[in-house]
Amino acid sequence: MCIPLLFAGAALLASSGLAHAQIPASRACAPEGALPADVQRIEPDGTIMLKEGPTLRLANIVWPDHLEPNLRAKLAKGLVESLQGQRVSWKAVAPPDRWGAIPAFIFVQEPDSPSAAALPPFWLQAGMVEAGLVPAWPEIIGGCWDELVTHEAVAIDQRRGHWAPRLQSRRLAGIEADPSRQAGRRMAVIWTVSEVRRWREIFFLNIRNAARGGPALSASAATISALTRRGLPPESLVNLRLVVRFIVAREGLSRSRLESADHLTELEKAGAASQR
Repeated sequence: MCIPLLFAGAALLASSGLAHAQIPASRACAPEGALPADVQRIEPDGTIMLKEGPTLRLANIVWPDHLEPNLRAKLAKGLVESLQGQRVSWKAVAPPDRWGAIPAFIFVQEPDSPSAAALPPFWLQAGMVEAGLVPAWPEIIGGCWDELVTHEAVAIDQRRGHWAPRLQSRRLAGIEADPSRQAGRRMAVIWTVSEVRRWREIFFLNIRNAARGGPALSASAATISALTRRGLPPESLVNLRLVVRFIVAREGLSRSRLESADHLTELEKAGAASQR
């Protein structure tokens, strides 16, 4: 987990214009209109405590959960240290959750940089997913989500952080070893579909090289229809490498469910977008 990599990447985003060059001011992931923030601390669960004001959490990402306590503590500590001395601002993107934390997009700018006036604040979530510190999660959907997936494709291509093959294998092995303990966990993995089967109004996406009882995704007819409208009908999913985002079922990987079309991304398409 390399926090300096986040800010090195952020500088590149800002200087190259990838983060903000074509973002209208009305978009949630544009820094215009963001409120200044004075970060006091970040809890291990990712909750951002401001010195004065509401409690925030980073929207559209998966913060490391309680099953990875060392990882989440290091990320929180490193992020707080990296934000010290920076100009931080935020935008609410949804109502407060049941714990009272406001899902927000965060923006950061170096105040003492000679080029600070020329470089706009960068979107923190974009920098984090591009550095591979965390995977993206389709919480707030729209143009900003599409942009976040494009940044994430860079981390996937470079096998950074979360997307290192060994880390993915270890997480999946943990689910198979004790599914009930992992239940409810948000996962983002790279899988290849070997077969798509239909049973009544449910579609099953079997994963290649899976052992008997291994990974299989169920999807509703509505989800498949949404994918079809995007140019991904069921038959086209076979042999595709996909980024799959799912919540671990109590029964394990054999009962995973595709919550919506936004929880599945064609990896080749995302990679092509990152080259533009």
